[in-house]
Order: sequence, then structure tokens, then C-alpha cells
Amino acid sequence: MSLLITNIALVTHESVLENHWLLIEGGIISSAGPMPETPSAARTIDGRGRHLMPGAVEIHIHGAAGVDAMDADENYITAISRHLPRTGTTAFLATTMTTALSDIQAALENLSAHRYAGGAEMLGIHLEGPFISGKHPGAQDPGCILPPDADTLRKLQAWSGNRIRIMTYAPEEDAGYEMPSVMKALGILPSAGHTDAAYRQLEDARRHGLQHITHLYNGMRGLHHREPGVVGYSFLGDAYVELIADGIHSAPEMVKLAYDNITSGRMIMITDAMRAQGLGDGVYDLGGQEVFVEGGAARLADGTLAGSVLTMKQAVKNMFEFTGCGWTDIVRMTSYNALQSLGLTGERGLIRAGHPADLVMYDEDKELVMTIVRGEVYYGNHPDS
Repeated sequence: MSLLITNIALVTHESVLENHWLLIEGGIISSAGPMPETPSAARTIDGRGRHLMPGAVEIHIHGAAGVDAMDADENYITAISRHLPRTGTTAFLATTMTTALSDIQAALENLSAHRYAGGAEMLGIHLEGPFISGKHPGAQDPGCILPPDADTLRKLQAWSGNRIRIMTYAPEEDAGYEMPSVMKALGILPSAGHTDAAYRQLEDARRHGLQHITHLYNGMRGLHHREPGVVGYSFLGDAYVELIADGIHSAPEMVKLAYDNITSGRMIMITDAMRAQGLGDGVYDLGGQEVFVEGGAARLADGTLAGSVLTMKQAVKNMFEFTGCGWTDIVRMTSYNALQSLGLTGERGLIRAGHPADLVMYDEDKELVMTIVRGEVYYGNHPDS
């Protein structure tokens, strides 16, 4: 069925095109143009001047709606794929964590069997650990951390059915900086996280293929005037940098500091959400550990932050409030940069004929009002015109 959306501000990573229309046919973007002349379609939605843009691509999310990637349960994909469009997300990387290798294997083998069946699409897997630093484990199990090993990495990718797209690891633990080249050969993007790496070590890792930083400020060596560390490298380097804009993992002022230095050209907004996203306060499980969720924060018993319950639509509102960014910045930080880092912008994520119609609509108050996945309205009851 064809779907025509009229009277919209069409937002790309480069511009905002006011008073436009967009035509979707067979779940694919067909064409777009300025009002008032429009093509015919089986269904028409009046956008009422709201902002229509590519849907968010979450490259670091463990779970939501009561499920987690480590459950190794086929219900995980069904539940999270149905839930995420309500948060403004149309595609994601299922994210694992550092636990016993047998548990990681079970999770990867479960994810390897997934085939798309509707809702937000799993584009692959983000493997967080197990080759991380014991100095910055965060909510990862320190007893399950392993030294970097190429053979183990090859096994992990094989268990996943070659679906691992990003791996978070500690570059300073990788003697000789072997892992980035192994990851590249396996089609995996190396990301520094849960790391105590110094600035020069990160520069050395970059020369071997490091391209990405996992959740800025959290689980890493901080900024010091005699040692810039991972934070300084994130500001001064050229890597894509993840950020959790919930005001908890990073104070609003630190979100603004990161945005001003990294800019929307390299920043990627993530939620790092765990299974409690979309649910209320309570006690939940994360990698076999009890997590206590209260007042929007998820913590282990000792107070360590353990993922988040942040949604992408709330992160969008926060980013506007914390930084004063614009709509094109939001598209870069929620969609374009993530897909660019994964090498996928040639096939999805742009307002371009032939790309999947994975779109979100926000109103003037930065509230999500509609999510469309492959041309189907998955969230929002916007009346037809």
C-alpha cells in the first residue's frame, strides 16, 4: 500500500526542508517534494508542520520491556522489536555483556538464528566485552573478564553467525595492538570502552584500526591535565563517540561539554538500556546481577550504574535541553553517524528513494508522535487527512 505524508518539515543530516511531502510505496521511500502539489496515494497523513526524519538506530542497548540479549531466549527479539518503535527507534544492535563465555555463546547463538519479522530491525550485535579492563568493569562481571585473544574472538563471531558488528574492548590490554586488525578481518568495528587506556595508547590503537568509543565518561580513564585519557582522546581524535544523554550517567553540563567538543559530526546517542526500559521501579536482572531501578537510575547493590532505563525519545528531548542543538544535529546523532560508522548509509537511513521507510515524526515540543517502520505505522494514531 502507498502512504503519502504531507505538510511536513523533512529533516536530513544536512538540512530541514519545510512544507514538504514524502511518498512511501511498498515499505520503501519512493519520492519527496515541496507542497502544495502532491502525488496520489492509497492513504494520506497530514503531518501538520511536524518534523519527519530517519528513525533512531540504537547501537548500544542490552534490553527493554522485560527482556535482555543475554536471556538467550527467542522471545527477546520479538519483545524488543515490538517495543522500540514506541521510543523512536527503528533499528538496533543487540548488546551483550561480560559474563561466563558459555553464557555469551548461548546468547550469540540465539541471536544468530534471528530473522526479521516486524518492528525495529536487529542490524547485528554489539559485543561489550569480555576483553575489557578490570580497572573499569562497571556493571560487567570482573570475574569473567578475559585477556584479548584472536582465537576466542573468531569463536565469538562464529557463534554469532557473523553478526557481531561492534566490539567493546580495552586497547591497553591488547599487546601489540593485534585485535583491531583481527576485528577488521571479521567485519567488526573496534570500540574502546571499559578501558584505562592513556591518550598515546589510543593513538597507537587508532593506527591499527580503532574507530569508536563506548559510552563516553563511563567505564574509562577520565580527563586529567597531565593525561588526557579516553575523554581527552574523544574530544581531540576523530573516532565516533557514544554518549548516554540521561543526565545521570553524564551531568547535563558534561553532555554540553562533549557536544561542544565532539560536535554532532561524531557523536552517537545511545541509551545503554537494560530490561527495565519501559517498566517501572523495581528489582531486575542484568547478567546475573540484581539491579535496583529507582527514580530513573539503574544501579547494582553497591551503587554502580548498571545500564539505564533511558528511551531514545527522552534522550532527544534531553539533548535539545542540554545543548541547544538543532534538528539536523539530532538526525546525525541518532541515526546517520551510527549507520555511517557501520558502513550502512548506502542502503538505509537516508531520506532517499529506495531506502527503507524507517521514519519518526516529532512535534514542536520535541515529543514523538509517530514511528514508521518499513512503511508501516508502528506507533502513533495520527488521523488521516
